[in-house]
Amino acid sequence: MNRLYSIIILLFIFSCSIWEYDDLSNPIDPQKPNTYLSLIASDTVFASLDSITGQSIYAITEIPDPDFVWDTLTHAFTTITTSKQELHWWGEDQDGEIIGYYYKWNVDSIWSYTTNESGLFYVPIRSDLDVFSFEIKAVDNDTLVDPTPATIVLPIRNSKPIIDFRFRSNPSVDDIGGDTSFTFPTRTFVWDVQDQDGVETITDIFYALDDTCSTCWNQLSAEAFSSITLNELEPGNHTFYLKTRDIAGAESDIIQFPDHNNPSDPHYWKVLPVRGSVLLVDDFVQDSQNNAQEWYRSVLDTALGNSNYSVWEIGRELPYSNTDLSATLNYFDHVIWSSAYTGNETYYDASSNIYNYVAAGGNIFLNLTELKDSTFTFFPMDSSFVLNPQGRIFSGRSLVSQISNSLDLTISSLIAVRVKSFIPNFSAFYNIETLYMMDEPEDGDEWIGTPIICSMGQFQVSPTQLSGKVVLMSIPMHNGSQPLLDGNGSGGKFISYLLKVAFQ
Repeated sequence: MNRLYSIIILLFIFSCSIWEYDDLSNPIDPQKPNTYLSLIASDTVFASLDSITGQSIYAITEIPDPDFVWDTLTHAFTTITTSKQELHWWGEDQDGEIIGYYYKWNVDSIWSYTTNESGLFYVPIRSDLDVFSFEIKAVDNDTLVDPTPATIVLPIRNSKPIIDFRFRSNPSVDDIGGDTSFTFPTRTFVWDVQDQDGVETITDIFYALDDTCSTCWNQLSAEAFSSITLNELEPGNHTFYLKTRDIAGAESDIIQFPDHNNPSDPHYWKVLPVRGSVLLVDDFVQDSQNNAQEWYRSVLDTALGNSNYSVWEIGRELPYSNTDLSATLNYFDHVIWSSAYTGNETYYDASSNIYNYVAAGGNIFLNLTELKDSTFTFFPMDSSFVLNPQGRIFSGRSLVSQISNSLDLTISSLIAVRVKSFIPNFSAFYNIETLYMMDEPEDGDEWIGTPIICSMGQFQVSPTQLSGKVVLMSIPMHNGSQPLLDGNGSGGKFISYLLKVAFQ
């Protein structure tokens, strides 16, 4: 019996050794991941040791000084790059998958985690040339981390920032038709900045007026990095200077307006004083001899006293900044806007500024030759139509005043352009008053009846406030050679009535 029992035990042991398998509940040890970096760079860097401090000195040169050698920093690129770095990386894991990465620059105190495989970085360079290192290590699905991070050392050169006035933000000689840019005491300057290291590295904008001495520069706050509006400027000639500085202390070249080295810039920028409460706007660029302006000046001299008003010649373009246009109008209580008989005019592009001026209480008389359309925000219309399709209105015709026959206007010279009559949108105004209608047509005239050619209106700005008054006349008062509505001095009487009666 004992013998048989022993045989059974031996058979059992033998059978276990023959049929035994590996225990799959105890797999092989997980493998740690590996991490890799890639980068493209340019420009050669050379390095040398400072004989006193023993620190590395870096230089960029095609033919290095004999004391300089190829940079031999471990993992270092032998090329210079900018502080704006786009890095790419990837990881590999033999027994699983990569789920993320930890990365760190040498200036960072802790590791950052990401699941991305690329990143755009702005290295905080604070000197003209410096060296930074970047490390990254992959993490796999077993939470194992690459024990040997991929590392790269980057010699980085700081790039000097660039500042330029925004395109067409300053008037050109062609715009103003002369060598002097005239403004009133408000002027806005607008610019753009660039830096190869990224605009994030730009820390300061500085401007100066008339002088670039060390104490003349004014530092702008961060939110003013694209423009500045100068107010209460002293009358006279001025020059505006501008520069920028980055985090490493590198400064841009100084730019200025006017720039005598730029042939398209005017030679002078002159600030005009605010004289009187009335502004005459000359919006007739083809009147190069200023004949129309001189006629208006003579009318205003009679009505207000010699030169007791201001004159603004717009030229071909309105100011780039709406702030400047609105500020110019708001310096005055009343505006006489003389538009072009022929050629381009700018009043239509100023529609929103004119509306805001009137809504704030200003009064304006617009003498227009061409009604662009019937959708003016400052003077809503129901419709408009051409009075003279053949382009002629003969002298001697009358514009009948609806206020007083003493203010009737007489056409003193042939009007040789097409002009329009209009019907105001009466429901859009709180007060609307017709000032002039054409007299009944005579032989050769093409209009029918007595169409409206001049009206005055006010808006309801709030339940307790009315706007200023806006007067629209759609027949020109001057053609650039001679006055057109000045029979018996009637044109001057009408403007005097507006300033002394209607606008008061």
